[in-house]
Amino acid sequence: MAQDEQQSRNTQDQRIQTSIQKALELATRCSASETSDNYEFLEEQVDQLEAQARDAFQSRTNFGPLLSKLDAAKSLSADDLKALELLIVGDAEYYLRYESEVEEWKTQLKRVLDRIAGLQTSAPDVDTLMHVRALCREAHEVLADLVFYYDSKERAAKFQAATQGPIDAEGYHFLAGIVRQMLASDKM
Repeated sequence: MAQDEQQSRNTQDQRIQTSIQKALELATRCSASETSDNYEFLEEQVDQLEAQARDAFQSRTNFGPLLSKLDAAKSLSADDLKALELLIVGDAEYYLRYESEVEEWKTQLKRVLDRIAGLQTSAPDVDTLMHVRALCREAHEVLADLVFYYDSKERAAKFQAATQGPIDAEGYHFLAGIVRQMLASDKM
């Protein structure tokens, strides 16, 4: 059995390495020829790489004993809590750990909003209206990044707060349901 697991892990590792290489090749292609098609291909490859990393993570973390404890409402060890944390908010915590552009996003949003404020007129012409629309598009892009960042931060904080004290029977049942949903989901 251990040999089969190791072979499966090796196959997963090779797929991930191949996906990384393919993503890098597509990024080079995007730099050489900036087309929406090339960037869509790169986006699809990044999505595939993320899915492969998620699947490899799940296969390397044994959630069976954790689920058994949650179903039986048995107390969780530090390792159990860490596995639960990785499954439920690990993506958010790792994103927060490595994200380094939040202040730049805030600055960019302020700059865009200042430009929008500068276009305030009582009777805007067509050019001004189209400029406002373009600036709103820029604001949406930055806002999406900021919303995702703060959502991740809030999710991680809520998990930490919820697991600081003892978990009651209803909490164990609820957590077991979350674990099952996340393991069944392709978006974990």
